[in-house]
Amino acid sequence: MEEGLPTCKAKVQKLNNEENADVGVDRISNLPDEVIQCILDALETKEAVRTSVLSKRWQFRWASVTSLDFLEFASNSSQKRSAFMDFVDRVFALREPSDLNFFALGCEVFSDASRINSWVCTAVKHNVQRMILLLHHIDEEPFELPHSLFTCDTLQTTVIRADILLKLPSSIHFSNLKFLSLKYVIFPHDLSTQCLFSGLPVLEELSLDRCCWWNVKTVTIALPMLQKLDMTENVPGLDNCRFFIIAEKLKSFFYTGALGNDYFFYDVKSLDCGSMCLCGRYDIEESNREREVAYRADRFLRGISCVKDLILTSYAFEVLTYAKELYACMPKLYKLTTLAFLRPGKAIDFGGGTLIKFLQRLPCLELLIFQSGICLSGNHEDGNWIMDPVPPCISSHVKFIKICQFCGTDGELQVVKSLLENAVMLLRIDITGHRDKLFGGSAKEKNVLQELQMFPRASMYCTINFS
Repeated sequence: MEEGLPTCKAKVQKLNNEENADVGVDRISNLPDEVIQCILDALETKEAVRTSVLSKRWQFRWASVTSLDFLEFASNSSQKRSAFMDFVDRVFALREPSDLNFFALGCEVFSDASRINSWVCTAVKHNVQRMILLLHHIDEEPFELPHSLFTCDTLQTTVIRADILLKLPSSIHFSNLKFLSLKYVIFPHDLSTQCLFSGLPVLEELSLDRCCWWNVKTVTIALPMLQKLDMTENVPGLDNCRFFIIAEKLKSFFYTGALGNDYFFYDVKSLDCGSMCLCGRYDIEESNREREVAYRADRFLRGISCVKDLILTSYAFEVLTYAKELYACMPKLYKLTTLAFLRPGKAIDFGGGTLIKFLQRLPCLELLIFQSGICLSGNHEDGNWIMDPVPPCISSHVKFIKICQFCGTDGELQVVKSLLENAVMLLRIDITGHRDKLFGGSAKEKNVLQELQMFPRASMYCTINFS
């Protein structure tokens, strides 16, 4: 023990000497070039420029950054506005003429459209790969972005968010663009959309978020490489535009809106996931559009009948129920393995018979999710409600069931009992209690759990998870 003490003291003294020797050393200036470049690329443009004060070696290193982002927050004075505009001009003037990986611009346009377009042109000249444009407060419309943007060979990702009437050139060709997102954009006429969607030969993902189609009657989205399509309509909104979607490689299609437009699908054979999040109930009923929306919802569902995973809102299911009354039967979803009803919304009713008939159209269903809960309408106080007839998917395919917002009512318990008695292949049923109506320290929670555990089960492997 004593022999080791001098050795320890020597090591401590050596460390102290090394630490003292480092005093005054400019470590940040001695960083390797690749480390400095990584630091600069990780910073916002404004912060990267500020590193010029660190040392002489850092003074102009920011000029080699491969990412530029300029985000102007709501300016409350012309002085702040002028400072922002001058800063962007100065960065572009001093930056090295190297390629850009990323360019983002978020600002008010006012009457400076030509100046802003010059920045976009410069980014295109520097072979930009990803571009985000968030533009608002435009004095002059229609707003026309530079033509060079729409023939940029290096762009792979483009996001344009601008509540403007967008004037597009007659010639559009993005040879490498794989992701395109348009938000709030107003298209001037049919020809503009035709030019746009015919110039995207390798596009894989397309998002059209609350764009306006007032001036457009027909939109054809024929994209051979498209794999993901997101459509969000304005609610309220009634464009009455017809969308023809031709995409044989489409894997997912997510829709949110009030079916203010009509959708036609062709060659959609590989769809893995689809959703119809129908909303705007008040607007639909106020404008007496129930019959029209039911017709469009039915055609929508038939168009994606090859889907494997389907997400519906409870209101969408109500509309499809009405469509079934009008058009005799719901379409058969012959590949569907997962059906999910989203919340918020009404609980899905087992008592009316419509859901049971719908499940009969899903021969391969394996996973059933009720995020908005379940209920049992009608007079079933005797506790003898049964599924009649039992859908084939319940008796031979369903393996997992999830029920949320469970209140422990007699009707809900009868539904769960019937499911357990008929689901031969069921492996697990997850039940999540309603926070206000079931939990809270009462004895009801314990009683509900005991009753669930006592129900007979057709599957000897089935477990019940109650939380």
